[in-house]
Amino acid sequence: MRSLFVLAMACLLAACAQQPHVQLYSGSPLPESQILTLVVPSELEIRSINGQPHSAANSMFGASDKRLHLQPGAYQVQAFYKNGFDINGGMSHELVRGRTAIFNFEGKAGETWRLEFERPQNLAEARAFETEFPAWAMNTRTGERIEAEAGNRNTSVLSAMLGTSEVAPEATSVAPLGAVTEPAAQGVPLRSAPTATAALPHSDATLTTLQQMWNLLTPESRAAFLRWAQQ
Repeated sequence: MRSLFVLAMACLLAACAQQPHVQLYSGSPLPESQILTLVVPSELEIRSINGQPHSAANSMFGASDKRLHLQPGAYQVQAFYKNGFDINGGMSHELVRGRTAIFNFEGKAGETWRLEFERPQNLAEARAFETEFPAWAMNTRTGERIEAEAGNRNTSVLSAMLGTSEVAPEATSVAPLGAVTEPAAQGVPLRSAPTATAALPHSDATLTTLQQMWNLLTPESRAAFLRWAQQ
């Protein structure tokens, strides 16, 4: 009986040792030669992919990197540093959430891209990520490196101003930017905005809010908004 238990534990540990992956494209699984693989370090939490949240992309795999399987194409990934640190020899604990970074890259079938950042050596360096987060996307085969853009701080300005924590609808799959999905998107007509009872003040906070909302829009929604703004 003991030998069977040891064998079962060994099989379990071997399974856990395998690199996990999450399929984020629709349909049946494809061989890795036909897909784009995105490797995400365990310290990074994904806020959105192409403007939509994907909880599956943040599945917990312990200290292992996450491997996201995507269709080849262009992507915009918003992610931030999230890690815990022991304080006073483990007597207390602090969770650090860094500033959001915006990764833009385009990958081909069979390629692997990796989200990277400067690894902090201590709690103080990790806290610095709350204001500045040096990060980049890298093609593991060619070494091509694309610096990430600075996103917003992790405290939602929009939520603070409007008193809400609503987020975009959860998506089950993701398509590359500019891809035509089935059924073809018809676009959402923009209606005239009702007369506002109060106007947002002209300030840095208002500008940050608008930038945050713009970053969450899909390319189709951005084009529709620009057409409406020109009317």
